[in-house]
Amino acid sequence: MILEVVGALAISALVLWLMFEPVVGSARTALVLPEPEAPEETRRGIALLALKEIEFDRETGKLSDSDYHDLKARYSTEALAAIDADAASADPEAMIAARVRQLQAAGASGVPAPPPCPRCGPRPESDALFCSACGLSLNPAAFCSACGAALEPESRFCAGCGAPVSA
Repeated sequence: MILEVVGALAISALVLWLMFEPVVGSARTALVLPEPEAPEETRRGIALLALKEIEFDRETGKLSDSDYHDLKARYSTEALAAIDADAASADPEAMIAARVRQLQAAGASGVPAPPPCPRCGPRPESDALFCSACGLSLNPAAFCSACGAALEPESRFCAGCGAPVSA
């Protein structure tokens, strides 16, 4: 009987500790992952939301026509400027030139280039084992694991023993 009482007390103490430990325990440092900026919190998103809001306010009679035209002109200018800034930063030619400079700098610094995918070409991931686009292995096996014979690139079966090539 005493053993059951001691066991029940131990279990109840454990349950109480698990319940109250987050409240009274030491503050833990939580891993904070960076979140991408919400589209409506960007300069462009704020301007577009403001345009929608003044449209709604005008339709419900909260804005006069003169106030509506003034606000629409101001927020339209801001939205167009934000869209132009986004378009300039997403220029494909500039992105390609930046990537070429990055690869040239990696080659000059002695850092090996990421392995290219046989199907998709160069990949941006330097430590990837598989292509992020098609899933093909970036480091294909050179020898059969069953018989040790040399394997042809992109072969699915060993020519020597017929064993499937592992990924």
